[in-house]
Amino acid sequence: MKLSLPTLTILMLFAVGVAQADSFSSPFSRQDARLMSGVWPRIREAREFADINWRSVGLSAAPGDLEARRFLAEHWSRLRTAAAFDDIDWRAIGYEGGDRSSPRSHGETRNAYNDQTGPFTRQEARTLRRVWPQIRDAANFDDINWRSVGLPRAPGDRAARDFVAGDWDSLRRAAQFDDIDWRAEYRRR
Repeated sequence: MKLSLPTLTILMLFAVGVAQADSFSSPFSRQDARLMSGVWPRIREAREFADINWRSVGLSAAPGDLEARRFLAEHWSRLRTAAAFDDIDWRAIGYEGGDRSSPRSHGETRNAYNDQTGPFTRQEARTLRRVWPQIRDAANFDDINWRSVGLPRAPGDRAARDFVAGDWDSLRRAAQFDDIDWRAEYRRR
C-alpha cells in the first residue's frame, strides 16, 4: 500500500505526539524531569527522600513543584528502585495527574494539600502526630525548638512550614494533630 506524503507526515506527527505525551505523564515538567534524570543515579541511593543533599549533586533544591516533591517523598521506597528516572512507570506507582510539561495558565490553581495530613507528606504527618503534644504549646510555629522534641528541623518543605506558621494560632488549638480540620484551614486562605 502506497501512502501519500501528507498522509505519511500526519501519521508520523501523530506517533511523535503520542510518544511525547506518554513519556511526560509524570508529576514533573520536562525541564525538571531532565534535571532528575541527570542526578538520579546518585540520589536514588538515599534511604529517604528527605535525606537527599541536593547541593552535593549540583542542585540548590529538589526539582519540581510541591506536588511533584510530595509524590516523590510519599513513594520514595518504590521509586528509588528504578535504575533510571526515565524507567519509572508513574501510573503503576499511583500518579494519576496529567501532562506537567506545559506551565499552568494564569489563575489556575491546584490544592496540593491533603485533607488528612494538610501540607505534609504521610511520613511528616506521622512525625508531627508524635510531637504534637509538645509543640502545640508554642506561641509561634517559628519559635519551636525542634531539637528539643528529637527532630533536626521542622517537618515539611518551605510551603508547608509557611502555611502552618501563618495559621498557627488556629492549628495549635487542636488537641491532637489528627483533630485539625485541614479543609477548613484551606478555605480560610
